[in-house]
Amino acid sequence: MEIVYSLLVAAHLIGVSLLVGTFFVQMRAKLGFRFSLMLIGASIQLVSGLALYGLQIAFDDPNHMKLGIKTLIAVAVFVASLVAFVQQRRLQATRAGLVATADGGIAQVSAGQGVVGVVDDSRLKPLFHVAGGLAVVNLLVATLWR
Repeated sequence: MEIVYSLLVAAHLIGVSLLVGTFFVQMRAKLGFRFSLMLIGASIQLVSGLALYGLQIAFDDPNHMKLGIKTLIAVAVFVASLVAFVQQRRLQATRAGLVATADGGIAQVSAGQGVVGVVDDSRLKPLFHVAGGLAVVNLLVATLWR
């Protein structure tokens, strides 16, 4: 069981490094946010955190208040990352001249040259800062709350 716990902790650390690392690297950027990395990190954080919580309930007496707050923050980070990722994909598809069809497919509505450069996703910056800032808050809660 110790190996499983260690692997989950390693996965949890990889998830937080994806979130916080992406946030710090792109904090001052105006365009081209990497929401895919943040979404992957948030997913890893949420899944590994819930698994670690389950192991603690099974074998130890966890601090339910702390872990409940951390879970709520992790869900908020995941939702902000997911919403921003979907909106960014929609912007990219619009820029490429693609629209979704009624049957779930994708159709090209103009003879554009495709996506050249970075799509102007500057209106997604608040979601980027919400996801990254809450990930940092979650990290601080994990390390400072004993």
